[in-house]
Amino acid sequence: MRAIAWLMLLVISPWASAQSDAQQWPTQDGPVTVVWENPDDYRDVKAASGRQDRYENHVFATLGKQFQKSLGPLLNDDEKLVITVSNLDLAGDVRPSFGATTNDIRIVKSVYPPRISFRWSLLDGSGNEVEGDRVELKDLGFERGPATARFNNEPLKYELAMIERWVRDEVPPVLAARR
Repeated sequence: MRAIAWLMLLVISPWASAQSDAQQWPTQDGPVTVVWENPDDYRDVKAASGRQDRYENHVFATLGKQFQKSLGPLLNDDEKLVITVSNLDLAGDVRPSFGATTNDIRIVKSVYPPRISFRWSLLDGSGNEVEGDRVELKDLGFERGPATARFNNEPLKYELAMIERWVRDEVPPVLAARR
C-alpha cells in the first residue's frame, strides 16, 4: 500500500507543478511597453536546439528591447507607446537533422522571410489613446541590405533589422515628426 502511495506521489507531483507554473513571457515596461499576445499561436518561434521556453524568452526579450531602443527616444516625457505583438514568424524554417546531430537545424532561405504583426497605441499622460494602428511587417529582401550587416553578429539579425527599418522608414507620422 505504501509503495502505491509513493508511486502516485511521483506520478502526480510533476504534473501538478507543471500546471501551476504558467509561462511568464517578458513584457518590457517603460515608455515603450511590448506585450506578447498568445505566443503559442505564433507562426514560427521554434527552437532548433535547447529548451523551447528559454528560446522564446530570449526571442521576445531581444525583439522587445529593440522596439524600446528604437522608439523610446521619439516619445515625449508624458507619453507611452504600447506594442501588442499578435504574430511572429522568424526568418528561416526549423528542419530535423535526421541524425546528423541531436538538434534540429534552422534553414534560412529567401522563401522563409521574417514577419511580425503588431498593433501600436500611443497614449497621452492620462492614458488615453492618441493614435494607433495595425502593422504587418514582412521583409522579402531580408538576406541583403545594409541594415542586416549592422546586426551581423546577432542571432536575430533579420528580425532586428526589419524592426529598425520600420522605425526609420515607416514609423507613424505622429512619431516621425519628432525626429
